[in-house]
Amino acid sequence: MAAGIDNQLIKVTWQDVRQEVAIVEPNLARIIDAINPDNTFTLYKVYYPYGETIADPVQMYLPSKNHGVCPLDQSTFSDDVNSDLGYGRNSWPMGIVLEKNIEAFIDFKDGNSTIPWMIYKPGTIFPYAKLLSEQNPRNYAPNNILTIVSGARSAFMLPNIGCFTHHVNLQKDYHVQSPPPKTLYEHWHIFKEIINSHASSAKWSSCLLYFSEKWVRYMRQDPAWISLKMYLHELAWSHFEYRRNYIYYEIAFSRIQKKRNLKPNPYLMDTASHLFKTALGDAPGFVPVCDNESLPLDTIQNAYTDSYGIKKYLPTIMQPGYFTFDQENNSPVYYSLQNPSTFVFSPKSRKVSSTLFEMHELEHIMKVFMGELSDEYSICYGTVLGEIAKKINFRYFHNELDCHRVVGHSSEIESADQRFRYVNSEHKIDGAVFASDAKFLRGCIGVYTK
Repeated sequence: MAAGIDNQLIKVTWQDVRQEVAIVEPNLARIIDAINPDNTFTLYKVYYPYGETIADPVQMYLPSKNHGVCPLDQSTFSDDVNSDLGYGRNSWPMGIVLEKNIEAFIDFKDGNSTIPWMIYKPGTIFPYAKLLSEQNPRNYAPNNILTIVSGARSAFMLPNIGCFTHHVNLQKDYHVQSPPPKTLYEHWHIFKEIINSHASSAKWSSCLLYFSEKWVRYMRQDPAWISLKMYLHELAWSHFEYRRNYIYYEIAFSRIQKKRNLKPNPYLMDTASHLFKTALGDAPGFVPVCDNESLPLDTIQNAYTDSYGIKKYLPTIMQPGYFTFDQENNSPVYYSLQNPSTFVFSPKSRKVSSTLFEMHELEHIMKVFMGELSDEYSICYGTVLGEIAKKINFRYFHNELDCHRVVGHSSEIESADQRFRYVNSEHKIDGAVFASDAKFLRGCIGVYTK
């Protein structure tokens, strides 16, 4: 095994890494073992510290000699690296996640928001679209959309952490340069500064395995490699199952609206559609963090309990996560009107209305759709969407009391989901309570199994 740049970029062979791949994706390992590639089929193990950019809408990045990441170009990296990985220079080379999670997201800097697109966990292979459509002269993939970073980009602290007086302690203890955050979008910048501080002991990194161009060339051209190509095609076909049939579900939604004479606010209709995607696991919602797979949780909670001085509330952190409706003992996921992350975003109605009023309208829309989709004469009966309508329960929360009792009080979330109480035993604060008045919970929808 050859050493790389500060052991963050390491050139390896299949025999060097086959056991690691077998742990996270045994089917892939078996297929490659059967092909038995020799040592000229090089790979690269790449370690990215938390928050580092892996790829943006223009190019990919690799760890550099100066302890950061740099775009892959001729001047920074060796001829071997440029030759082996240069095919992914303007996008992303074929690879698999070996350790920790990474996030692909859409970054709206002008609107101070991110839309989580996909969470890549250990065993996830990427990228499907550009890898498998090598001969098609038509380019269906838009430009300047996705950014990919190590760890969770769309993570945020549930309680308010915008107090200037307390934030000064972080600036002093962790040399944080950012001002107190005004939006959830800004939390990640501070998390990243804390983790990268000399005062932090965090050693968190994700690990990706990149395949050199020779792997892709043989997979596309050599009949002996057809098993690998078919395996990736099957993964892609399964991954895009819902999106391939999405037009039919849109027709079903339109028919229901016409049948029931629904004329909803387009913004809330987009939200309702997204909630179904979330329930199906096609789009991530948000979940409380209880481990270190997407970010160094212990380090961040320690900074906010010992340095920032959060006392009243539990230092709960939220991150993107998926709902798995077809598994037993699945955990709820959450969506918030205060932190919208729909893939389609119609403007809000000009009519001024409260979030509580919007929650009432959204609950009515969802109730109508759930009833119609579960009907045995529905065009979606027997499909996953029909199953969702029978198995899933959407619950609505706000920190204001609802006299109609359609929307539950946000304090009820904690009793239904113990993860909101999770704090490392070293960072527990006597008397701290669940932040039921957090902005994210003032118009929150929970996706639960009935």
